Amino acid sequence: MKKQFFMIALAGCAIVTSCGKRDTAGTLDMPQDKPSTRIDFTITDGVTGYAIPEAAITVKAPDGKESLLKAGKNGTVSFLAVNGKFTFTVGGQGYNPLQTYFSTGEEDVIRAGIDLDPVNVATAAAARTTGKDMVTVSGYLSDAAEHAPLADVELNLGAYSARTDARGFFSVSIPAAADEVNPEAKPATIAISAVRPGYVTHVLKNFYLVPGAYTFKIAMRTTGSSVNGRAGNEDVEYLRQGLFDRTAGESLERDAAAVAAESMTGTLAKAAALSLPASIRVGLSCSCLSCSSVKVMSLEAYTESGLDNEWISSWKAASLQAGAVAYRSYGAWHVQHPIRSNYDISSTPCSQAWGSETASSTINAARATAGVYLAKSGAIFRSEYSAENNNAGCGNGYSGTGSSWPCISDARCAGRATNGHGRGMCQWGSSFWASDKDYRWILNHYYNPGGVTVQ
Repeated sequence: MKKQFFMIALAGCAIVTSCGKRDTAGTLDMPQDKPSTRIDFTITDGVTGYAIPEAAITVKAPDGKESLLKAGKNGTVSFLAVNGKFTFTVGGQGYNPLQTYFSTGEEDVIRAGIDLDPVNVATAAAARTTGKDMVTVSGYLSDAAEHAPLADVELNLGAYSARTDARGFFSVSIPAAADEVNPEAKPATIAISAVRPGYVTHVLKNFYLVPGAYTFKIAMRTTGSSVNGRAGNEDVEYLRQGLFDRTAGESLERDAAAVAAESMTGTLAKAAALSLPASIRVGLSCSCLSCSSVKVMSLEAYTESGLDNEWISSWKAASLQAGAVAYRSYGAWHVQHPIRSNYDISSTPCSQAWGSETASSTINAARATAGVYLAKSGAIFRSEYSAENNNAGCGNGYSGTGSSWPCISDARCAGRATNGHGRGMCQWGSSFWASDKDYRWILNHYYNPGGVTVQ
């Protein structure tokens, strides 16, 4: 099998012209008995989505040998991995380094986005606060190939509009219902579209108008181009919120995937025990659990950016903090029990919903609980939770099933219709208890009866 690659580093050599054998046509003749996978890295700032020029990647091959890659101006670089598991340590000036790994054989090409956390990132997100009857939407717009800021992009948000400045940044505030989110009805939604001459219109659908401050990262591709497999005249992205949008079928897939992952990687997880992982590989562009690309980020950044995709960002701080611990624990468990060899968890509600947009309230909740997780029997616990656990098997006024999870007196949820499997934390219950309890009380209330402790 003959493949041609340009400007890519090969295992054990610096560039393609320094190793391997070429035929008369100039293509690189790869060994027939060594599976190879090309990994296309894009290294970006985790806050803005903009490229980190000349970011460095230290590569450790299966035989322990190390080599160095350097990203170009647009933050991209490719590597041809041959025969085995490769470890990558990614860094850039002013950013915290991040380590991850990929293995050959399962895919021909892995599209791997790497989000690095700035060293001097603000300690709180409260600066972008908004009123109880307002939704503030901000964002960073970039060119999908150059990963550089895009100025003069028009943003349309229902009846409202905005335009990016020279930094590719925009911000607009929209009135929203100040009432508490109602378990019986979903909040109103709008679509967000980004329009610029010479670029394909990018549309985000199903954005819930829950009061709060949100920040988006949107990459736009030029007309006629194809980026990461995307083509056509319009790029449409559907925002999924696990609490509102998870289907019964997705819940079943979620449970089945966890059982399969645990049976395949039990020995690895036991060895890892209570070591909280530093990074996580999140599958993107997924059909349930089958994903075509991957985003790597720190576990804390994953928790900060994903919590609003499972919890309601306008809920009280104690509820969001309890949710952050559960969300972090669920992600950490999957790092030890990956769904696929080259990503740990899906970004869809089939596992744990995640999106690159962030909410100030959930960032603050994640930072307030940084490093806190749930454990059982000397290992990180797969922290199950569902929307409403009342009457799931233990009767009205009780959370739990009585079989797969203990019965727990939960008077504040009495009378509410069951919505979910009934195990672990009741999400709506966490919001009710947050009026006068702290996050540790909420976690112990729902998890401690099942032998789970807060670490």
